[in-house]
Amino acid sequence: MPGKPRYRVSQVIAALRATKGMVYLTAKKLGCDPETVENYCKRHPSVQAAKEALRGEMVDMAEVKLWQSIQNGETWGIAFCLRTLGRHRGYVERQELTGKDGPLEHDLTVRLEDARERVLDRVAHLALRHAEDATNGH
Repeated sequence: MPGKPRYRVSQVIAALRATKGMVYLTAKKLGCDPETVENYCKRHPSVQAAKEALRGEMVDMAEVKLWQSIQNGETWGIAFCLRTLGRHRGYVERQELTGKDGPLEHDLTVRLEDARERVLDRVAHLALRHAEDATNGH
């Protein structure tokens, strides 16, 4: 397209490296829209791989900081680790249980509604019997 600069793959990768894989900062560095950077990632596997590698480094660094916070006894780090990495051990704030027919919450709600109806039917039956007994002088 006229008026739009074309970038070499190596330029986009270099800009991604300079900005640690941050798409919007890469676009600013290149003087283009973030969508352009994303399009380069879609069209060029080497650009996507560079972005993913740089983002992976960032996650690794964050995990190192998390580990340091845990070693320092910082409760936020301990709680975050248990809520995320420790989920499979039961450290969750909310558990969703599923039955054979879907979420148990729905199943329990249906069962509770059925039980409520049975109780109301029984109360109505007993009230009717009591009224009949009262009418018959019992």
